[in-house]
Amino acid sequence: MRAVVFDMDGTLVDSVPTVSRAYADAIQSLGGPPVTPDEVVAGWHVGHTELVLAHFLGRACGPAEVERFHAHLDPAIAGLRPFPGIPALLDDLTDAGLRLGVFTAATRRVATSMLAAAGIDMRFEVVVAGDEVDRPKPAPDGLLLAERRLGVPAEATAYVGDAEVDLGCARAAGSQGVHAAWGARSGVRVGAHLVAVRPHDLVPVLAPPGGHTVSPVIATS
Repeated sequence: MRAVVFDMDGTLVDSVPTVSRAYADAIQSLGGPPVTPDEVVAGWHVGHTELVLAHFLGRACGPAEVERFHAHLDPAIAGLRPFPGIPALLDDLTDAGLRLGVFTAATRRVATSMLAAAGIDMRFEVVVAGDEVDRPKPAPDGLLLAERRLGVPAEATAYVGDAEVDLGCARAAGSQGVHAAWGARSGVRVGAHLVAVRPHDLVPVLAPPGGHTVSPVIATS
């Protein structure tokens, strides 16, 4: 592998509870139905903020609704931190000469704020946000864009994510999918992808000693 692209929520940053609660509170304050954070997580694959709000509110949404969401989210993200082991993982991958990027379904505004709050925003050469591509995951658009910006072909890139749509995105792009099992997202099926129980599990596979990457393997959870 020559590059590793990461999903953000639930992969780099332990943010799924915070973001899903902000959505649930914003939806209710906008006159929508009561939804639980788990229901939000099940539905936020539809895309970026406007699309998620529209999905649950049943109507088109714009800047006013997005600002309501941020009124709930922004105060809550100040305390966000990366998952344990993530900073060391990023250091090790960088030291091994791998190029690093992020592709997230979140908007550029959310991605910028969250990565900065977690103190890892400067670790990535490229960040592609959900509002920069036409089709959400599992379509490969965002991952392919990140790979083009990194200057690395799809087959030499691993995409690390905690959800089924992340692994589907990697397959559609022709990249190596890696399930970030430390994110504890349910509903990820066994398949032809790597499984990393802890962040450091990625190092011997994606950046082995000597700089020679191993052939992709089938792992089961």
